[in-house]
Amino acid sequence: MRSQWMQWPDAMTIQWPVAGGTASVVYQMFGGDTVENDDGTWSPREFTYVEMPSDATTPYFVMECEYSAHDLVPRIMSIQVIQRDPAREVRSTDLRNVHLEDALEQAWLKVTRRPATIMEDGASPAEMVSQATVEQDKRKTLRGLRSQNRRKITTNVHQKVAEIWLEDTSGAPTKAVARHFDIAPSTASLYVKRARDAGVLRTPPRRPKKAAPAHAPSSGDGAPQEPLGRPTTK
Repeated sequence: MRSQWMQWPDAMTIQWPVAGGTASVVYQMFGGDTVENDDGTWSPREFTYVEMPSDATTPYFVMECEYSAHDLVPRIMSIQVIQRDPAREVRSTDLRNVHLEDALEQAWLKVTRRPATIMEDGASPAEMVSQATVEQDKRKTLRGLRSQNRRKITTNVHQKVAEIWLEDTSGAPTKAVARHFDIAPSTASLYVKRARDAGVLRTPPRRPKKAAPAHAPSSGDGAPQEPLGRPTTK
């Protein structure tokens, strides 16, 4: 079989039932890069969705997804429809069963996680967030990421990023950009990079530190002392 997709040696697989078969999402567990989303959740930079019908005569499909380095938006980068039955080919009707956007959303929800928080003793039920609320918030985050009006970094934004970056006195200018725009640090780094690429943010060169002049050791009265060594004969 020529058709093959990217697989990792330390792959993590999450599987769940779907209509007519099973679906799974695979991503690199330890060595892969992660992306912090604006709502504080984390997602693997690359993940693969596989939908396997129970009927062996029906082809399965594989969808490879990746966060774009251009704007940190999860996108579908490739899709394969693979027939398992050698007596049957892939047909147009098979492609109608492939719902790309729905599959991407389900896969993203499975691989995206929120860092664990410890609830203090005696916390009221109102402070506890249900799993349904967490999933609803994550779904809202994904749809915001993929909306067409999202992530438009205009010239005005470039100029504001440069202004914040150059005027920062905390020693962490990228974090200052993240606080101002209320975005994740990884997104703030993208804003800074785009401002540099646009020529708006020009970091002033660092001045080399001047070496301290060498002073000869002096005596208590301020006169330079004779260097230590063998006494000279007068």
